[in-house]
Amino acid sequence: ERDSYIIIHNFLSETERSEIAAAIRRILPPWSDLEDKTKTSDATYFPYEEQCLNRAILNRECIRFSQKWLGTKKIHYRPGLALVRYPGFKGYSNKPHIDNGNNSLLPPNELDQNHGQLNFWFYPEDVAEDQAPTYLLKKSDGQNMERAKKFVAPGGSLAIFTNYNWHSAGDYLRDDGQRYVWKFAYGRADHPWEGVLHYTNVGQNSHFRHFIGLLTPKEREFFRFPPVGHPYYTLQTLEALSKQYPGWDKKEYLK
Repeated sequence: ERDSYIIIHNFLSETERSEIAAAIRRILPPWSDLEDKTKTSDATYFPYEEQCLNRAILNRECIRFSQKWLGTKKIHYRPGLALVRYPGFKGYSNKPHIDNGNNSLLPPNELDQNHGQLNFWFYPEDVAEDQAPTYLLKKSDGQNMERAKKFVAPGGSLAIFTNYNWHSAGDYLRDDGQRYVWKFAYGRADHPWEGVLHYTNVGQNSHFRHFIGLLTPKEREFFRFPPVGHPYYTLQTLEALSKQYPGWDKKEYLK
């Protein structure tokens, strides 16, 4: 239903869930390990130092769904982040927003959903009513928060929605614990006006270099790299790429 959102309980296997949860906890400490108890929120952005988070962006089901939704096999990753809410966090449950304003140069297109990028929000740990749950609205419900659904679900669950869906953060009401979310989006490759950030500035980042070097040529296309057969690829450039991205096999581009 293109008007709505999707919530899938237990989307991740327990192995996937526990690996992602542990990785995020190493980057964004849980409340029990947090030294500065005045902090109510924190985030870290792609590319991640924990390589399992970078690899998980290539979830095959998410890619297939994005390609079908966006009407093309040629899609690009839109940068995401890992986020944590701690006790004391105040959300904006009465002030929903859409992410299009900070993710696209173009206002929403009500007739063509291909301009609405597809968001995947993973919750690696259980989310309870009092842990700043995300409020989600159907597009047709506008900003009517009385019709919003709270994302209260077990760890490993997933919310899928577009940049045209209104949503909001709730308050964190507990005195302990935390609520994590890890998210990314996909959009059409031929829509360069989209994306909250781009990552052409991280080519020398060690985490990005390690990640890209171990991908297949097809997987690299999701991260804006030219496909096999592109005229950019020569013996000289492939040699340079193999040095910049350790693990890059230049033979794969010479077939």
